[in-house]
Amino acid sequence: MGRLDGKVAIVTGASRGLGEYCALGFAREGAKVVIAARSTETKDPGLPGTIYSTARLIEEAGGEALPVICNVADAESIESMAEQVIDHWGRIDILMNNAAIQPPGGNVDILPKHWELQFRVNVHGTYHCIHSVLPTMLKQGSGNIINISSAGADWLQPTPYGTSKRAVEALTAGFANELKEKGVVVNSLKPTAIIETPGYLYAQVPRKEGEVDANEFPPPDSYVEAATLLALQTTETFTGRVHNDAE
Repeated sequence: MGRLDGKVAIVTGASRGLGEYCALGFAREGAKVVIAARSTETKDPGLPGTIYSTARLIEEAGGEALPVICNVADAESIESMAEQVIDHWGRIDILMNNAAIQPPGGNVDILPKHWELQFRVNVHGTYHCIHSVLPTMLKQGSGNIINISSAGADWLQPTPYGTSKRAVEALTAGFANELKEKGVVVNSLKPTAIIETPGYLYAQVPRKEGEVDANEFPPPDSYVEAATLLALQTTETFTGRVHNDAE
């Protein structure tokens, strides 16, 4: 406990799922956490969670949280979010680019509007979020950026989602190379296995008898610990890397 004392961490897509788990994990380690997401109310019971509910969980546990409405498909919304963080806490130490979408369809049959939206969120959103925090991190001479990828990026024949995550991994390597001498760490993290989240469960069709139930999937503990370890790295110890939580 306390490994992130004094740090200010932004987690996008933190209203539910892995973003929420990591936001809580960072807070337990002493970080002040910005909950950056679009969800301000639960419109579908199958997708519970808002920026306010995550902030409340952190505060009930004794931490500090700042819920900020942010649409990562909109560069102006991202810039406004970063400005609010600076106005409120005066610094940004950690950025976790977690927000992502996975529309239905393969490379052949995905709707063009869904293809473009997926890249606008998963890839362009990651790019703009990094650029929104860079002025502060460069002024500080330090910062830690964690871009969330997926096992899908490892597939020899990736889906559109996997393709967008390969692009995120390429962004990670490119930014890390250019920022290494300036004190800013950039790494990419992906779960080693499917983790039960509201978003994953929402996308599942009813299971037949004998099929694996979501409750048999591993808990998020390893993933959250890996995110915490990445948030502790320096450019001398670990940057420009793409790993799953087990690695």
